[in-house]
Amino acid sequence: MGHPQAALAARPNSLNSYQIALRPLCDVLQSEQVDPVNVKRLSEAIIRAGHWLEPIIVERSKGIVMDGNHRLNAALQLGLKRVPCIQLDYTDPRVCVRHWQTGQAFEVARIFTTIARGEIFPYKTTRHAFDPALPVVAIPLDCLYA
Repeated sequence: MGHPQAALAARPNSLNSYQIALRPLCDVLQSEQVDPVNVKRLSEAIIRAGHWLEPIIVERSKGIVMDGNHRLNAALQLGLKRVPCIQLDYTDPRVCVRHWQTGQAFEVARIFTTIARGEIFPYKTTRHAFDPALPVVAIPLDCLYA
């Protein structure tokens, strides 16, 4: 990614801080199907707020969405060029991924192989949890169109 990771960080001196990066939308890969009605509502809420408030969580190396498929689709609908992301690895101790219905641990390798085949999972297949909680941001939408 050619954009600076700069100036956007939550609690920069904390070991548990999350770095926020403005990642090109074309470098973010959808991982699950979404509910179009929710995407439309979310797009409208983002426009009303005039700011992007919740970063999309992506796997650092491939850009696979861990959390935020609806936000990704809203960004696409809005014609944004970049989105605020928190880039993490599945080996990060702050990340836990489980099967949405059963609560059982989800095999991370399956995520990579599914996306590599050009497929996405059905709606609500994986549930990612992050500890500590994720930060809220307030990035003006104007910054995301360029």
